[in-house]
Amino acid sequence: MPTARQGNGQTYSTRYQPVHQGRSRAAHRKPRPGILRVFRLLAIMLFLFLGTFILTSLVTGNSNALARMTRAVLTPGAPQLLIRDARNEYKISPVNRKNSQELRSFIFTGFDYGPDETNTDADRTSSAELHNQYPIQRLLSRVGYSPQTLSIKQEFSQLVSFGIPPTSMEVYLFFRNEIYSSYSLEEINLFAPENDGLCIVLVDARWKAERSWQGDRSGLYCFAALFDRPAFFSVNTEDIDPGELLVFYAEYLLPGESVTVQSNLPLSLQFSPYGRRQMIALAPISYDIRPGTYGTTLSAGDASQYFDITVKDKEFAIQYVSMDPQIVAETRTEETNKEFQDRINPVLAGQLPELLWEGRAALPVPESRVLTLFGARRYVNDDVNSYRHSGLDLEAPIGTEVRAVNNGQVMFADYLAYTGNTVLIEHGLGLKSWYYHMDELLVSPGDSVAKDHVIGLAGQTGFSAEPHLHLTLSVGAVYINPVTAINQALFAEPLP
Repeated sequence: MPTARQGNGQTYSTRYQPVHQGRSRAAHRKPRPGILRVFRLLAIMLFLFLGTFILTSLVTGNSNALARMTRAVLTPGAPQLLIRDARNEYKISPVNRKNSQELRSFIFTGFDYGPDETNTDADRTSSAELHNQYPIQRLLSRVGYSPQTLSIKQEFSQLVSFGIPPTSMEVYLFFRNEIYSSYSLEEINLFAPENDGLCIVLVDARWKAERSWQGDRSGLYCFAALFDRPAFFSVNTEDIDPGELLVFYAEYLLPGESVTVQSNLPLSLQFSPYGRRQMIALAPISYDIRPGTYGTTLSAGDASQYFDITVKDKEFAIQYVSMDPQIVAETRTEETNKEFQDRINPVLAGQLPELLWEGRAALPVPESRVLTLFGARRYVNDDVNSYRHSGLDLEAPIGTEVRAVNNGQVMFADYLAYTGNTVLIEHGLGLKSWYYHMDELLVSPGDSVAKDHVIGLAGQTGFSAEPHLHLTLSVGAVYINPVTAINQALFAEPLP
C-alpha cells in the first residue's frame, strides 16, 4: 500500500518498488545509443561491401569469384580426426594452411628435410639438436608445431576414424628411419612396431562437395604415438660356471634408457643395440666368484624381472711348470708387470659400440694341442706362490700363422717384456681377444680384421717356457674361458 509523508509543509507519495529475483539492475538498463550506432554502421558497411562485390561481379561477368565466395561461406570446415580408446577421446583438428604447405612439400619432395645453415652459437646449438632428429621431427621443430602425442604402453588399441568418411586419403607413418604409407586408416589401427619409439602420423584427407553450392574440403592432420612398452629381459643361462659369460637381452628398451641392477654378483650392465629389435649387455663371471645362487633383479621404468643366477662349483686344474730362471728373472718382475698394466689398462677402457663378433671363435692355431687350460692354478719352479692362468695355451712351433678368432679391430700390437709380441683385438662392447708370445706381428693398431685373418707368427717371446700361443678372451678386465667360445656360439641370433 502506498503511504503519504509530510515534511516541510509538503506531502510526498511513496510506493514500493518491485524486486526482480536473480536479475541485476544492469539487466534493466537500455543499450547505450553509441553502441547501437556502431553496430548499425558495421552492418551498413558490410551490406555495402557485399552489394558492391555482387554488382561488380555481375557487371564484369566475373561470376566465378562470386561462386567461389558463396561456396566458401556455405562450405563447412574439414571435420576433426577422432582417436578413441577405452578411456579417452582425442579430437585432432587440421593443421593451419602454412604448416600444411610445409608438410605437403615435405611429402612431395621425398621426405628430405635437412637442417638449415646457421650462424650464431645459439643457432648452431639448435642445429646440432635438430641434426639428431629424424627429418619429420626436424620439420615439425622448425615450423613450431607440437602434435598431440598418445602414450602407447602395450599395443596400439586406439581407434582412429573420421566422423564423416573422406572421399580419399593418404596416410604416412614415420617411425625412426622408416616410412609406411597407405590409403586407409587401417594402417594406423594395425601399426605395431618391433621397437619402442616415437611414431609421427600424417593423414591427408579430402571430401567431395555434398551439395552443388558447396566446395570440396581437405585437411592435413598430424599426431604422434609414443610407443613405450614395458621392457622384457632374458638371459642366456641361469646356471653358469665361474669364468664364463652371462649375456642379457632386452626387448622394448630404448637406447640410453636406464636399467637398474640389484644383485650380489658384481654386475655392471651396459645395454647396446643388438639387431633390429633387441639390446644386449655382457656380464663376465670371474673365475674367482664363489659358488652359490645370486638373486638378480633388472628394472627399467615400471618393468622388472628376477633371475636366480647359480654359479656352480668348479675345480680348476693345478699345473707345475719348470722354466729357465733367467727368463723368469727378466720377464716376470714388478717392472715388467707395471709396464704391462701401464700399456694395457688404457686399451681395456676402449670399446666399439657395436658387436662385431659372429658365431663361434675360430682356433687361432688350427689343429694345435692344448698345453694349459683356462683358469689353471700354476706354480713356476719352486715358487710356493701360485697364479691363475688367464687363457688357453696352444702348441705352436715358431713361425706358425696365428689367426684372429673373430671379426674386430686391432687395439694394440707391440712388444711387452712380460707377454712378448702381443696383439689385442676388440670385437665390440668390450669383448677382446689377446695373443701373447708371438715371434712377429703382422697387424697394426686400427686395422680391421675378419675371422681367420693372419695377425702374426707364433714364437717364444716374453714369459714363455716353450714355443706356443697364449690366447685370452676378456670382457672389460674380467677373463672368460676361450674354450667355450670355440665350442659354441657366445650369442643368440638377433630376433628377426
